[in-house]
Amino acid sequence: MNNNTLLKTFTHDLISGWKWYELLFLVSFTIAIIWSGIVNPYEKLNALGIVAGISGTICNVFVSKGKISNYFFGLIFAYSYFYVALGNNFLGEMNTTLYVYIPAQFIGYFLWKQNMHQQVESDAVITKALTLKGWVGLLSFMAIGTLLFVQTLNAFGGSSTGLDGLTTIIVVAAQTLMILRYREQWILWIALNILSIALWAENSAMYLMYIAYLLNSIYGYWNWSKLQKQAV
Repeated sequence: MNNNTLLKTFTHDLISGWKWYELLFLVSFTIAIIWSGIVNPYEKLNALGIVAGISGTICNVFVSKGKISNYFFGLIFAYSYFYVALGNNFLGEMNTTLYVYIPAQFIGYFLWKQNMHQQVESDAVITKALTLKGWVGLLSFMAIGTLLFVQTLNAFGGSSTGLDGLTTIIVVAAQTLMILRYREQWILWIALNILSIALWAENSAMYLMYIAYLLNSIYGYWNWSKLQKQAV
């Protein structure tokens, strides 16, 4: 894909297909995240936290709409969030960003590009739903993975290792489902966002970002359920 096509896709995603309440949600939380940085200037890596919060919120909203340009904002989020997690000694979050979030932006873009709706009235990705067998495999991976990863974090002296380890495994599972276009990713994102609100309680920008994520994840599941029905 050449640069002109990329720019056209990005511009189209930015200006088309928006509902008024989606824009209100996005603008409101962007303002709230900036405000949190202004009133809490002494938090660790305050400026990067604001960048991560805004880019992450935009990315999350784009994903809920099935827009492929989410990966551009996801890349900005991943790089900034890595340093915020590092500064707070959240080793699980840091490594998840480095080894999951950042590679996923490139892998996800190319996999989504091959599976977009071609109708004039739709610019969203074609979505799928997990089978019972898929659920069994998913839950088994999460249970075993969490137990093993928490032990690893403890060995390296991480902070909040139980919560950090659990959220890390959920991210790996949810990000994989997102790349593969499964709507059930949103159930995992909802669980993750609830846990992450507790994890980032002392960082206002991250706290607000995850509240935005939680609300948007509920909307994302509803919207992807509609997209999945269109794909059947």
